[in-house]
Amino acid sequence: MAEEREVLLRVEHLKQYFKLGIGATVKAVDDISFDIKRGEVFGMVGESGCGKTTTGRDIIKLYDITGGDVYFKGYRISSGIKDKKKQLKKLKKEGKTAEAEALAKDIKQAKIDVKKAKKAKVMTGMQMIFQDPSACLNPRMTIREIIAEGLIIAGEKDKEVIDRRVKEVLDMVGLLPEHAERYQHEFSGGQRQRVGIARAMVLNPDLIIADEPISALDVSIQAQVINLLNELRNKMGLTIMFIAHDLSVVKYFSDRIAVMYYGRMVELAETEELFAHPFHPYTRALLSAIPLPDPNYEKQRKRIIYESALEHDYSEQQPTFREIRPGHFVLCNDAEERKFRAEDNG
Repeated sequence: MAEEREVLLRVEHLKQYFKLGIGATVKAVDDISFDIKRGEVFGMVGESGCGKTTTGRDIIKLYDITGGDVYFKGYRISSGIKDKKKQLKKLKKEGKTAEAEALAKDIKQAKIDVKKAKKAKVMTGMQMIFQDPSACLNPRMTIREIIAEGLIIAGEKDKEVIDRRVKEVLDMVGLLPEHAERYQHEFSGGQRQRVGIARAMVLNPDLIIADEPISALDVSIQAQVINLLNELRNKMGLTIMFIAHDLSVVKYFSDRIAVMYYGRMVELAETEELFAHPFHPYTRALLSAIPLPDPNYEKQRKRIIYESALEHDYSEQQPTFREIRPGHFVLCNDAEERKFRAEDNG
């Protein structure tokens, strides 16, 4: 059994709801929980619009979360105070005094914890690599200015220290020192993404959130960027949350994989376990879509079509996240759990 590693990031009951102008609410992320251990690559997959990117942006605090809590390096960095206040009001109305008092105490402590995390500047230990390198790099700034910006915001004022660190990270990602004085339009897509990685690496982060970092790149360049991230991970002991929709890439790169569908996490397991024993129908549908460079296999490969309304009957009991095998969690109700366990034993 592998040695138990420290939990670097913990997400508890995360919710992110967006209100539309017509009065409707979109549940982009709807009550998901997971943790990421130090030194691992945690993959998150699912189709476009399932909440993967929103989850990453919630964690790094680009959005104010609707509900739940996010802990990083032992600090509570985010808390859905508004959602908790609504729950508190409901508990008081229902006369549940003990639960209301406990929640009121948690709300008070959450405010203190978030302020403490801000004062400790723990967020400098978390950085993000964005999907589109062209859109996330300021066209009016040189590469040096883009990479150095994080150092300056963190309080570094020594120009020699900044220049030396910029050269170090440029070399780290396979770029030359003279590239520092150029602008982003002078680079290819792959080189721009390397600049984005360098910007994320300049503060020596503990956690990198990579939001589909290769989807905007040519296939020939994708492998280079993945290999670079893998090299940095092994060399610097990085922890990476890798968001993608390409399961074949995630399989190669990740230690554990979480599968998202319509804002919910439907399955979570170690990579080999997930590919060998997928339980949730949506996970099986995703795996059936992976092509292989084998003409004979491709002739026989059958796509599984996932229709949520046809696959599940939640009229009597709603699903919860349950451990079907050691370390393998699936969103299901009692009837589905019995079915999955019967399949596993059969």
